[in-house]
Amino acid sequence: MSIRSDVQRRAPRALAALIAFLALCAASASAVAGDFVDTRISFIFSDDNALAGPGETLINSPQADFGPRDGLFFPFENLNSKDDGDETLTHLVVYKEMPGFFTGLTTDAALVGRLAVLAEPETNFRSGAIDLSDGGSYLRARYALDGSAGVDEQGKTKDAKRQLEITFFPMNSDRFVAGYTYDISWGGNKIYTDRKSAFATPGFRVRFDLDGFYALAGAKTTRQLILEPDPNNLANRELGSFWGGLFGLGYIQEMFGIEVNGGVFDAGRIPKQGIQGKKVTSGGVSTRISFFTGGLKPAQSIDYKTYTNDSEALLQTDYFLRKPKNYEDFAIRAQLEGSSLFQTLGDFDKPLSTTTVRALAGAIRVDAFYERWAFNVDAVYRDLTFILFNVPSLDPFLSFPKDSEQAPEMILATKAEYWIESLNLIPSVLFGVQFPAAYRGRISQTTNPSDLTSAEQTVVVPESGTIIPFPDGSEPLPVFSARLTLRWDLSDMMSFIGQTSYTYDRNQLGRTRDQTTQTAKYEFRDPNVLGFTIFAQARF
Repeated sequence: MSIRSDVQRRAPRALAALIAFLALCAASASAVAGDFVDTRISFIFSDDNALAGPGETLINSPQADFGPRDGLFFPFENLNSKDDGDETLTHLVVYKEMPGFFTGLTTDAALVGRLAVLAEPETNFRSGAIDLSDGGSYLRARYALDGSAGVDEQGKTKDAKRQLEITFFPMNSDRFVAGYTYDISWGGNKIYTDRKSAFATPGFRVRFDLDGFYALAGAKTTRQLILEPDPNNLANRELGSFWGGLFGLGYIQEMFGIEVNGGVFDAGRIPKQGIQGKKVTSGGVSTRISFFTGGLKPAQSIDYKTYTNDSEALLQTDYFLRKPKNYEDFAIRAQLEGSSLFQTLGDFDKPLSTTTVRALAGAIRVDAFYERWAFNVDAVYRDLTFILFNVPSLDPFLSFPKDSEQAPEMILATKAEYWIESLNLIPSVLFGVQFPAAYRGRISQTTNPSDLTSAEQTVVVPESGTIIPFPDGSEPLPVFSARLTLRWDLSDMMSFIGQTSYTYDRNQLGRTRDQTTQTAKYEFRDPNVLGFTIFAQARF
């Protein structure tokens, strides 16, 4: 079957799924326009690098045009969200909440669909098509203890300081993970090593709250291909069940909080010859200490929250554009977070053995507010093992050679903004520096073998699955960035935003053709990167 006919065959199925999902909402007596929450609509005019044209950089940079593109955002932006912020998407939430048959018991459930408009073509989808996926549907029961919560006129129990809660995620438990800041969280669906089966990852969580103290525990599973050491085993290449367990403890009062969570996962099987079928066991512990004043609370990513379309709940979230505020007194929130992980992989230096590798990550986040000023400082550390934790490793399923060297990624960024209340204008300035993660040593096999050899070599790893070989034994250097932004709020939902960005990146690589071998080769290019963005955005 041709690729074209395969696309034509799949497209009607995707369209039918979307129509069926929307029809489900329309058929519900309680479905209203407000069922669409966390909606972001962006119209963009930009050029991420006005000093380079198509084909001159590793991340292609067309001339200025309409539409989002790679390269608009720095690595230290949106650290607490999986999205960049320029997407056009929405979440369809069909939500129901009812009092239970026992005093103090409240039940609720939500069917959550994530509808993202694709900016670029993806497999079987054109640019502009809608990608529909489960966005964290759930069923939940909450039981208030000792009458510690009031009851509204419909008999539903409000959030209590003392309660027991159980939540079921029937398809996608990615809102139940370990870690606290999204960019250094772990234990999500991608921790399982074989995503080719594309099975759902359902799970459940039980949580107990008692006057500022909380404890939680839960589990999630998926199905993956089993690899047995004996290739003649009948179970080889059949689907099996793979489990993971998570836990958490915390104590949060008016100005201070300390939290710890972690877990252990049977993440998959090693496919390497000689150790095929060995377990990949992954796990670890994360800790966060928080200090806050002025009514602030420890930050929580919107991607961890369970969506509702209750009007009062919506007002308490950050679905909308962040509303500026005039703080009469100085308010601050400071958070220190660290994670220590482990993983069982094949030993690079002992081909028939496995070994346990370690991974570390941490972050310091400070938000401060005074009158109409807002300040933010972020410092993030991720070692190379942490960045590649879900791959896993540089040469998949193998540890680093003992004689190799790894440099961690370190990021420091600071931002200041001021609210000009009479004009609803918010000018801001951001400065950041990034020390890229890198590896130097032997490489036998990678996810991107282009220009890589089995000899000693230096590669930069900006994210899992992306490997950039450096020519002539060069070493990566720090990247410096600055951005000026002017945001004009037209209402509580819509803004016009203009940005000018400058980056000094001496790691910028371009491609040229080797006249002898007639193959592409990498060479360093102009380190100056100048970009701009003008866009209108609505969030509601």
